[in-house]
Amino acid sequence: MLTQESESHSPPQRPPPLIDQQPFEPPLADLPTNASTAPSRARRVDQSAFRRRLQPGLCPDPTEASQIRETLTARFRNENWAGAGRLYVDPRLPEGAHLPLLHYLQQAERETIAQLGLDPEPPDVFAYFDKELLVAAACTNRNVVAYYDGALHVVLDREDVQASVVHEYAHHALMSHGILGPAWAQEGIAMLIAREAWWLDPARLGEVRDNPMPLEVMEQSIPYTLRPEQSVLFYVQAASMVACMARGNGAGLRGLMDALGASASAAQGDGSYDPSTILDPSAWQGCIDGLP
Repeated sequence: MLTQESESHSPPQRPPPLIDQQPFEPPLADLPTNASTAPSRARRVDQSAFRRRLQPGLCPDPTEASQIRETLTARFRNENWAGAGRLYVDPRLPEGAHLPLLHYLQQAERETIAQLGLDPEPPDVFAYFDKELLVAAACTNRNVVAYYDGALHVVLDREDVQASVVHEYAHHALMSHGILGPAWAQEGIAMLIAREAWWLDPARLGEVRDNPMPLEVMEQSIPYTLRPEQSVLFYVQAASMVACMARGNGAGLRGLMDALGASASAAQGDGSYDPSTILDPSAWQGCIDGLP
């Protein structure tokens, strides 16, 4: 999931809303303070928490979000996409506004095949005119500009649309192949596939190096439920963990996926993996200083 940085934009004149845009109010979690940072050799990751990511709007109770989804499906333009996938376009967007999105989706397909060896069936895609409608139809914090819940949702009025599409498509590829967690791997892999660079800010890297979030948090947290400032640090730590682990195993992201294979093969129940076979925590903290 991608979140909006603190910069300001001058949006175009807004047409009338399509639905009553009163955003859901998801609970924003505080990070636990008493979890251990030291990994045990065999860690079991409960996959059930991640199945919420496949419910409409990412909601614990998807009933209302499902109803809103039906409204959007009925009112959005239905454009050709690929195979069984459908593309729903906000009618406030001009004709042809979705054409660059098709290019980004094709790029996302190529990236997931090249970097992960995964080629899932295309997802349904919802293209929004503005962030207000996207967050009104989901249980996310208000900074979210794209997310994946079994379908790909993205706002088209931003300069970083391409990265958003590739990031969320990577989630689709991973989840379609049974890789739901751990959370740090799901988010970090998506960020690297999308070639995001914002997390390489030295101050943020220094903060997670010196005060890393506990491994339990990185395994189980769903970032959109964290408070915005905590969510940002979660993404920074996740991306740095994946970058260092992929560098350390010599086989890149595919090697990391192989190391997480036990978790993926047990996606219908509990997954397990051994962090010590991927990267020693002290090696990760040292690796951060060498990141570009």
